[in-house]
Amino acid sequence: MSVQTRPASRELPMHKMLNIMIGTVVLLPATLAAELNHLPQPWRQDAVVMGKEEAPDVERYLHELSFRHSQPAPSAIENGIRGTGGSVGSRRLYLDFRFRQDFAFNQDRQGFLLDIQRSEDFDGSYDRQLVGFRHQLTHSTEVWLQGDVFADKSRSDIYFSGRHTFTNGSWFHGSWILPDTYFNSKTRSDDTLLEKPQSFFLQWHQPSRDDRRGTTTASMTYSAPSTFDSRRENLIVESESIKGALTHRYRFTTWKLQTELSGERTRRQYHLDEVSGRIPSRRDHIRAGAEAVRTSHHLQPGIGLHFFFLGEKGYTGRNLDDIADVRRREVTLSGSLRLPLAKAVTLRPEIYLSAADIDQSYLESDDDYHRGFIGKIALPFEILLSQQDNAILTLAPTFYLHKAAFGGGNLQLHWPM
Repeated sequence: MSVQTRPASRELPMHKMLNIMIGTVVLLPATLAAELNHLPQPWRQDAVVMGKEEAPDVERYLHELSFRHSQPAPSAIENGIRGTGGSVGSRRLYLDFRFRQDFAFNQDRQGFLLDIQRSEDFDGSYDRQLVGFRHQLTHSTEVWLQGDVFADKSRSDIYFSGRHTFTNGSWFHGSWILPDTYFNSKTRSDDTLLEKPQSFFLQWHQPSRDDRRGTTTASMTYSAPSTFDSRRENLIVESESIKGALTHRYRFTTWKLQTELSGERTRRQYHLDEVSGRIPSRRDHIRAGAEAVRTSHHLQPGIGLHFFFLGEKGYTGRNLDDIADVRRREVTLSGSLRLPLAKAVTLRPEIYLSAADIDQSYLESDDDYHRGFIGKIALPFEILLSQQDNAILTLAPTFYLHKAAFGGGNLQLHWPM
């Protein structure tokens, strides 16, 4: 394919971007939070070479918001199963699943670690199966060795980690990740890592010591500059990215509050062929939100405000093999109630009202513009599978409000262990 660059399009001026960020912070409480990016997100070969499988439609990120986990995320040291899946199109399923188990032994001084993940980001879906071992060096410090191991040895990642716990219960975790560690020496292809990738993950967690104090988690993954030469896909790609998240939960006497903030900055340079030359690609993303639930009321009414910004410009990778220019700004107001139907069944109706400003264009496909209202209503039925384990299964049909159509089904499982 011979890709031509698109003429310069409408950019979001820096002062407007700062106004959006400052305005969002003003709308939210002083401490912000997000569940996204609280797991390490290292460099992925298929992400930088192939990219996403299809272009998002108008409702794509409204789907993700309505299919998000209904139960609070466990901390990084808690075990269990937590998954959600929902239809985002006739051929696509959004899926976010994690099973984590720490098999402790020797009076908890050592442990076998198993962490299975299946999710997706802006570069498409991914799977991780981390296996490893942790060892306690001192009363407050431990080290971890983990790997995402494949039968093809060239695709295995290695994680070196350490964690220190302070006297107040907070802890700091750091990881050095070597993606595709043995690629150059083990691959059977002619592909080569010209500048080997490495990612660094940092996380700080402050747990709540009682119900009246907040829980805060801050995370960041930095993938240092790398260069990959894919002879099979006839391209060379240079890549650098940083992803972060901040989450805060606070429980008052009669209210429960959660705030969130996350973001991404990715820069790439693609060298495709002599005709196309060098094509820069960049992505900037901000997601923020605040939700409050009146816990003292028998219906537990909740209200939330959510902000989403995504700006992408440049080459998309070989899956789409296209030049994209995307600007999406979506502000969504959400509301919810809890209606007990039986001893173990609760209906939790939700509504999502979004003002969307979408300007999305590709060279090889139709442009997608939308300015105005989009919305959904969801009817999640929560089924308590085990009261002792607080295991919950959720089934939720959703319906569009801006058009007469089914908005996709959602299935969730939350099972602490």
